[in-house]
Amino acid sequence: MCSINNLIYWFLVRLKIFFLIVISLGSINAQSNNELEKQLKLYNKDSIFKSTAEIKVNLISAIILIPNIGIEVKLSEKLSYQLDTSSVSYDQMEGSPFHATQIFNELRFYPKLKAHKNQRSFFIGPHWGYGMFTLRVPKFFTYIVDTGLKEEGSYQSGRNTYYGITVGKKIPLKSKKLNLEVFIGGGSSQSYYRYYNKLGNRIYVDNPDEMFNNSGEELIYRGGLMLTFKI
Repeated sequence: MCSINNLIYWFLVRLKIFFLIVISLGSINAQSNNELEKQLKLYNKDSIFKSTAEIKVNLISAIILIPNIGIEVKLSEKLSYQLDTSSVSYDQMEGSPFHATQIFNELRFYPKLKAHKNQRSFFIGPHWGYGMFTLRVPKFFTYIVDTGLKEEGSYQSGRNTYYGITVGKKIPLKSKKLNLEVFIGGGSSQSYYRYYNKLGNRIYVDNPDEMFNNSGEELIYRGGLMLTFKI
C-alpha cells in the first residue's frame, strides 16, 4: 500500500513540474514572438534585405544548346553563395552518346561597391564542383593512344571533381532587375573514367587491376555571360 502511495505522490509531483514548464515556455514563447515581429519589421525597412537573390542563365552556353542556370543568394553586402548547374543529353552525336551534367558551389566576395549606388561589380571566390559525362573520345586523342579508340562509336564515361577560383564582373543594365555578368573559372580537374566501344565493351585500360582510368589537369573549365534577374 505504501509503495502505491509513493508512486501516486511521485506521479503528481512530476505532473506539477510538467505544467510549470509548459506555463513558463508559453510565457517565453509570447515574448519571443513579440521580439520576432519587431525584428521582421526592421528587416523589411532595411534595404540590405531587398533583392537578396538572383536567378541567372548563361547566354553563351545557350547558343551551343547547353543550358546553364544558377541562383546567387546574398549573405551580406560583400558576400554571397551561388549554385549553378548545366546539363545536356543526346543519345547519338556523330555515332556516340553525349551526356554531361555539372554542378558548382561557389562563394563570392565583392571587394568594392560602386560609390553612392551600393551596387556590386567585380567579384572573386573559390568554387568546388562535380560532374558526370558520357561522350565521344576527341579525335585528336585517338592519334596518340590505343588504335581501338579510332573505332566509330567509341566513347568514354566517368566522373569529374573540380576545385578552383572564379573571377568576374557584374554589368548593370538600365533595368533595376536585370544585369549582365561575365565570368571565368579554372583550377584543378580530377577525372575518373572508362573507355568503351560502340557495343559497350571496355577498351584501352591503363591498368587491368584498376576500376577506372584517371587523370588530373589544371585548366580553365567554366565561363560565360550570364543574364541575371533579381528576385
